[in-house]
Amino acid sequence: MAARVVALGMLVAVAGCATARVAPASLLAPGDVTAYARVLAAADARRPDTAAVDAAIASANPAVRRAGVLAAGQLHLHSTAPALRALLRDADSTVAARAAFSLALLRDSASIAALDSALSFSEPVAVQAAFALGEIGELARTSIVARADSALPAVRTELLLATAKLRPVPAGPAIAALASADPCVRWAGAYTLSRPRVPAGISAMLAFSRDARLLAPDAAVRAPAGAYECAPSETRAQVARALVRGATGDSLAAPALAVLRTLVLDEAPHVRINALRSLASFGDSAVALIVDATRDHDANVRVAAAQSLAGRKLAGDLWVSLWNADSSTMYRRSLLESATRSGATLPAHTQWRTARDWRLRAALADAAALAPSPTTGTTIATPLLDDPDPRVRQSAVAAVAAGLDSAGGPSRRAVVLDALHDPDFFVRATALLALADSARASELPAVVASYRLAARDSGNDARIAAIRYVANAWKRDSTSIADSIRRLIAALPVPDDPLVRAEAHGLPLLAAWPGTEGVSRAPDWYEAVVRDFVSPTLARIPLRARIETARGTITLELLGEDAPLTAANFVGLARSGFYRNVHFHRVVPNFVAQDGDPRGDGNGGPGYAIRDELNTQRYSRGAVGMALSGPDTGGSQYFLTLSPQPHLDARYTIFARVVGGEDVMDHLVQGDAITNIVVP
Repeated sequence: MAARVVALGMLVAVAGCATARVAPASLLAPGDVTAYARVLAAADARRPDTAAVDAAIASANPAVRRAGVLAAGQLHLHSTAPALRALLRDADSTVAARAAFSLALLRDSASIAALDSALSFSEPVAVQAAFALGEIGELARTSIVARADSALPAVRTELLLATAKLRPVPAGPAIAALASADPCVRWAGAYTLSRPRVPAGISAMLAFSRDARLLAPDAAVRAPAGAYECAPSETRAQVARALVRGATGDSLAAPALAVLRTLVLDEAPHVRINALRSLASFGDSAVALIVDATRDHDANVRVAAAQSLAGRKLAGDLWVSLWNADSSTMYRRSLLESATRSGATLPAHTQWRTARDWRLRAALADAAALAPSPTTGTTIATPLLDDPDPRVRQSAVAAVAAGLDSAGGPSRRAVVLDALHDPDFFVRATALLALADSARASELPAVVASYRLAARDSGNDARIAAIRYVANAWKRDSTSIADSIRRLIAALPVPDDPLVRAEAHGLPLLAAWPGTEGVSRAPDWYEAVVRDFVSPTLARIPLRARIETARGTITLELLGEDAPLTAANFVGLARSGFYRNVHFHRVVPNFVAQDGDPRGDGNGGPGYAIRDELNTQRYSRGAVGMALSGPDTGGSQYFLTLSPQPHLDARYTIFARVVGGEDVMDHLVQGDAITNIVVP
């Protein structure tokens, strides 16, 4: 997920936004606000201000303690682990729960015994303790498996999800969970068997597919706000995802295919989408079912069907017939990629090359990267290398670079090297990253020249990519780097951007560059964030935002206590008009819908980065997370989860939740317009 940026600690769009709204009476005394703000400042700059964290942890105010405990994990302060273990017994269960979560962020294996004991504490603490054991992983296997039959459904659910992180996955607890009376436990068992696609659980999943409880109306099962969605259709979706040909083997392929034939006609679109993806693994025996789904009434199911035809050898006239059956852009783009991957030809291979809309030309270049023959891919992409739109050139360079390791690689490498001088920094970054895996000392002068050109860029992508190339060249063959080139690299000016400096970590030539700490803002800025985002949440009147789309309005509730800096950033951008007239540039059916890129191709951002604020929230359906291209690279792009995605938990900041317009969210298709995001 791209979110390219220039510097940390530069929330220029947010400056001044915090005073644009009068906060309600605060639940924090002035001294508490100051203590809370100190913790935010330390976490924002990733500065190990242990004094601020220790003071917060010792506060009499539970909200301040929660902030200090969470910062200890976010700052990776391993020295606080003993204190966090003690706080698992804090009188306030929300503090104790955050202590368990911070131990998860620390991956503190010395805390396994304490976390195991915490599984018997109150539900909020036990749930986070189970999550922490899963994050610690293999060293905690004994505790996870032994306690996976917990009597508390919420704790058992989290322990089952923890087993999904183990390798090999212990199938026993998940199979047993399928018989549970609790719908969330059944869902978690199905997820655990389907996410890593555990072959040992296929027989149980086939039997489970006949369970009458799976056919119950979704309205009969409602998960608490922020919890994983346990509706029967979500569990059927997990069954559909589990039954791939690689997991069923020869003996269970036929019964699995029979179940998928039913699930591909399910009333819930997300079940049909998962069934299509599994059917694609059965090869030609499932083609007719997939072709039928291209006529589904749901747009995203049609897109999934078009994507599921990738690699299939269809008759040429059938490809064209499918093309003519649906003129929507995302469907045709998906069909174009599948046809190109299959070696088939569609009208777009010629028509989209000169299309007026840059998105169609870029889509053709993206498809070229998927061609079975690098020669074919290069042939399709080459005319687009000189396209007037940099977004098209970027995709064309990526397509040519996809064949670097094949026959004809040297000539393709020359084409990619030529892109190091492109006026657009995203094009240059794409070229540099493509070349970096096979970095060569002989190319370093051109790379250094490209880095110097990037000094004037508004974004840091090309600078980061160039330093990554240099670091890889050093690792691959430092002895071939001439002294003159070493001096040239060592003389590069120290960048202000900590993300660029981070790429130089461990590179002797740039050992003089400082570390990766950011720069925090003035104390009163953080105090304003506490008053305007944290305090309303504590008072249970959190800020809301409306995403106004071509399909209707989606209402968000901001999580001001869990991710105050990220919420402040989002509000600042929204109120500045940043999100006006942009598009959902990425929608993956039954996964995520992503927005926030004024460039429109997934690479744009606001020109700065914000720090991650990983928190105890879960990626249930309707979670709103920050898109990243690496740690601490959030900016303006965000995504909505269209279904539960536990594998994203504690990986991307969750800063809001969808509380209205779920039906609008469900019908979003890639390319849909956003007229504005409004924050009252």
